Amino acid sequence: MYDLSLVMASIRPERLVKIYESVLESFHGTWELVIVSPYDLPEGLKDKPNVQYFKDFSTPVRCWQIGLLNAKGTWTQYPTDDAIYYPDSLDKSFELIKQEGNDNVVIAGKYLEGTLHPGLMLADQYYHLNFHKFLQPVMQKIGRDYFLLNAWVISKRLMLELGGFDCGFEACAMACCDLSIRVQNYGVKVILQKEPMFHCTFFQGHSGDHAPVHNAQIQRDQPLFNSIYMGEGTFRTKIPLDNWKDAPEWWSRRFGTKK
Repeated sequence: MYDLSLVMASIRPERLVKIYESVLESFHGTWELVIVSPYDLPEGLKDKPNVQYFKDFSTPVRCWQIGLLNAKGTWTQYPTDDAIYYPDSLDKSFELIKQEGNDNVVIAGKYLEGTLHPGLMLADQYYHLNFHKFLQPVMQKIGRDYFLLNAWVISKRLMLELGGFDCGFEACAMACCDLSIRVQNYGVKVILQKEPMFHCTFFQGHSGDHAPVHNAQIQRDQPLFNSIYMGEGTFRTKIPLDNWKDAPEWWSRRFGTKK
């Protein structure tokens, strides 16, 4: 058992050692890194006792769910595979948790992307769903605001109770928006951490490395999100924990047609 499980869907194994090393400076409790990836671990992580690895060619969201189900930590966090943690940033998350004295709380962390102005992502308003124009029609229909959980710390108990991630979504962005709404509909207290947890490169664009993610979000995930929350999903909370079994075992957007 660990204090924290960092659950990661990864397609960039060459970056994983740097991520691991940054956690050493960010968190001084017990922790593990749970990696779900189609690619083998780099040599620098194969002998680490606090690294779990699962091979999977499915969508990023299903990989997250598989990692969650196998996590051994009391608390969980879900970094991207191009994230580098800031020194003591996860320690600060746990200081906020300790102040609450229970696990019915989520720490919504800030983060920085290489492609966006730091000032925008340091502003509190960025971490509200209402701030993002493409989400505003849904938020107006629901009639309330929510903190955005893009870099967050949450207990494994709560994640399992809520059913984890909706693996009907392929990429992580809209699955995070869905989880943000479900967590707060469930009455969980969300605390916005003022300092960023990590920075990430973020491979922006509509082609190349980012194309599968972009296409998944535009072609499937945003229409699915809108259909849920413009329909009867206003008060959505729990979903089936085994919903990952309905997601494809092979993510064709990235890996092409399975041979």
